Amino acid sequence: MGISLWQHKSAAFQDSSSSKNNLEHDISYLKQDVESLAVLTKQTFFTDLLLTLELSIGEVTAQKDHLDLGLFNWFFYADLNKTPSIHCADNKLVSPSIELIRKSPALKKQLWQTITTNLL
Repeated sequence: MGISLWQHKSAAFQDSSSSKNNLEHDISYLKQDVESLAVLTKQTFFTDLLLTLELSIGEVTAQKDHLDLGLFNWFFYADLNKTPSIHCADNKLVSPSIELIRKSPALKKQLWQTITTNLL
């Protein structure tokens, strides 16, 4: 047929890796800045979480699209229409906003399980 096995696998690998990159770029995160961090520091749930992780407010820095907690980076979904889930990989915690987590006992439980399993 004129098509070698190596060419076919190489093309398949390139297609799957580019589609994975597209999926990662499709996810948008909430913008983080000094003001959004100031709002978070006024929420008891967030400050209690930091105390549990033995972190102070001064150790948290707002980056462009995430919070840098030193131990890990915390990203918040911007799209509220997606099913909220919390996951962690490579010291990157991804979750719905603190406000949504604070209101949902199921999300709180999922957050604690994810943190204790992957980050502590």
